[in-house]
Amino acid sequence: MGSPGRAALLAIVMLASCESAEQKGARIGKAARERVEAAEVAAATAATAPSTGLWTEAALTRRLVDAGLAPQRFDSVKALQWMGAPVIAYRLGAATLAAYVYADSAARKAAVARLDPVTLAPSGTESPWATPHELVQNNNLLAVVMRGSDRQRDRISTALAAGVGAP
Repeated sequence: MGSPGRAALLAIVMLASCESAEQKGARIGKAARERVEAAEVAAATAATAPSTGLWTEAALTRRLVDAGLAPQRFDSVKALQWMGAPVIAYRLGAATLAAYVYADSAARKAAVARLDPVTLAPSGTESPWATPHELVQNNNLLAVVMRGSDRQRDRISTALAAGVGAP
């Protein structure tokens, strides 16, 4: 293929790969709806499982869905190694949630005891948490609610502070 043919092919490929703002908005909205629907399915499944009284990912999702918060799970968020547990991250409207579920409340307390109470990071380390933020500690759960409005952070914190439910 000659140079003009390559240029035409390149132009066609570039035009086909462009999307309008409306198409991009529709694609992003569809992805958000799919994440919310996945959370609702996880919450329905968790509702049928017997409770141990400890937080699990399923119980966390169920609590957020039951509170009407439409959580969107984000698997790409990496846990902070010094937190000592995997992270479960959600977007809830304009707010975000980083939740760490420990084996038990003693493990959560031990992890928190190693952190500076002001920065919630190892001493001498800058805080990794966006501001404003709220900290929720409940049984084996440590959650940091970031961004969003005061009302959003309060709704999320209140839902988590209520606990996982009766065993």
